[in-house]
Amino acid sequence: MKAGDEEGRPLPEDLLAIARRSEEGRGRLMIYLGYAAGVGKTYTMLQDALQRRGEGVDIVIGYVETHGRPETEALAARLEVVPPATIGYQGLDLREMDLDAIIRRHPEVALVDELAHTNAPGSRHVKRYEDIEELLRAGISVYTTVNIQHIESQNDAVAQITGIRVSETVPDTFLSGADEIRLVDVTPEELRLRLRAGKVYVRDMAEAAINRFFSTGNLLALRQLTLRYVATATDQQMIGHMRARAIPGPWPAAERLLVGIRPGPTAGQMVRGGYRLATRFDADWVVLTVDVGSDRPLTLKERAWLTAALEAGRRLGGRIVRLRGEDVADEILRYARRNNVTMIMLGKPRGVDILFSPVYRILRRSRGIDIFLYEPRGDLVRIPIRRQVPHLLSWDYAASLILIAAAWGASVLLRGVVQPELLLVLQLLPVVVTALFFRRGAALFAAIASILAFDLIFVKPYYSLTIEDWGYFAAFAGYVVIALVVSRLAYRLRRTLPRIRESEAEVEAVAGLSRDLARAATRQDVFDTLARHMQGFEPGSSAVLVPGPAGLHVQAGDAAYPLPTKERSIAQWAYDNGEAAGRGTDNLPSGTGHYVPVRAHRPVFGIMAFAFDDPEGVLTPENKEVFQTMALLAALALERMG
Repeated sequence: MKAGDEEGRPLPEDLLAIARRSEEGRGRLMIYLGYAAGVGKTYTMLQDALQRRGEGVDIVIGYVETHGRPETEALAARLEVVPPATIGYQGLDLREMDLDAIIRRHPEVALVDELAHTNAPGSRHVKRYEDIEELLRAGISVYTTVNIQHIESQNDAVAQITGIRVSETVPDTFLSGADEIRLVDVTPEELRLRLRAGKVYVRDMAEAAINRFFSTGNLLALRQLTLRYVATATDQQMIGHMRARAIPGPWPAAERLLVGIRPGPTAGQMVRGGYRLATRFDADWVVLTVDVGSDRPLTLKERAWLTAALEAGRRLGGRIVRLRGEDVADEILRYARRNNVTMIMLGKPRGVDILFSPVYRILRRSRGIDIFLYEPRGDLVRIPIRRQVPHLLSWDYAASLILIAAAWGASVLLRGVVQPELLLVLQLLPVVVTALFFRRGAALFAAIASILAFDLIFVKPYYSLTIEDWGYFAAFAGYVVIALVVSRLAYRLRRTLPRIRESEAEVEAVAGLSRDLARAATRQDVFDTLARHMQGFEPGSSAVLVPGPAGLHVQAGDAAYPLPTKERSIAQWAYDNGEAAGRGTDNLPSGTGHYVPVRAHRPVFGIMAFAFDDPEGVLTPENKEVFQTMALLAALALERMG
């Protein structure tokens, strides 16, 4: 039990969470959740809005989709509407919510339908829930609607139930920040009656929908899934309430879940399944992948699978960890033990992978840790057998054979000139060279192959693997030991050097920045120090931007940082909203630069601006966290100066 619990006081982290949720000037978020289209989410939202307006609340429609339903249109007609914006795209005029117009109008409450909607290309944000986040920051409360199939963690389960996978999803972290989730529920029978009456779709479409998505079995399962989700959300709110007020209760021990993924079609499913499991156990969770340097390079498809899965984990609130190692099982267990992991989720082996999967070694050696094996759902992309079988005969084995052949040829030339014992030492050279430069398996292969070659030609009886002199046998055993020891030491050296270089970069970016900021005497010193450390990343241009009479301008760093009108507007948006924007984010991602606000609490002091020559290789989840940490350290230094 924590000290805060023993003393009957709320824990600091719980009070901090409450403070963030009740941030001064921030709007409140109400989400109307249903299990399918037609249950009445928009209708109920409009009814509540009319009731609130009758109580004197200033409320407008930001965007509502009535789908031509007369009852819904009648309610919407009684409320003020902020006209939507029109965005041209490939010859089409697309209607989208006019975010700027709503902010200028600044009502107390805005109604924004279809939370999971993807905005038209060229919009400020990729997703509508990001528009809503900006409205909330502007102090405007929002009522919005969503169906269970659009919640990211439920996407796989809904696809398994209905056979239909939706592409538009909302991260669960956004819903967890809602002030209230209201369930809009009708029985499946009533919903099917609405369909047949044409109240959801036109009659021809309704009959097709009833026979497919809206079958009774599907609706029952979706309804149960939605009820369970709302119950879980309510339970989390209750626990938060108890913790914040130090209400005594039977608190369980803290759980920590590790989700081990590798590049494959099930990686994204596993991440979402891991989130559901972590939520069920109220556990911290980590998404971990191991880069095995001796493996073959990843294909473009595998890289895409891995990147999408890690990004999903980040959106769902998981910590992303990428390790390098020669053995996947060793790396997972080492991380688990060092970080007090209590549960590990792994993919269930299938196909030829059953013979080579590290899952079984983890099962044997994970004493005290619960193991969950994830069974993929739905039709998956098949991985070719050649990609499942370990790549045994690679270029390092070929190089070992060449070295062995060279040593064997030299021994043949020196035969009769030097003692046989010296020839035996000569056979050790390819073993040591292979162990130093190649992987452990290649070193062991070189030791065994060189032993057999030497025994066959130079040990009596010749041209036979029989050994009469047991001294040779002892020497051969020593070969194998030397190969394993040298290869192990060489492997550690090869792995340690890149990690040292990466650690040096991170220390210079974070710890070094913190040390240098402590010596800064003026605001300009802080900006100059920050700009100097920003230049330690990949080639490109970087600068610190601060506001002035004419807008943002370069205060430190590269004076020639490219700021055309488009980039300046993206940087300005990041400054105004206190969120990262530009390349590699969901906020104005069409920009070429990456912009991070220098902010600790309420004020934003400036913008860290990066224009990398190769942004794809730099804007990793790890680097983004480093950027955020650098900005936070600089902001804290500026706040201390007043």
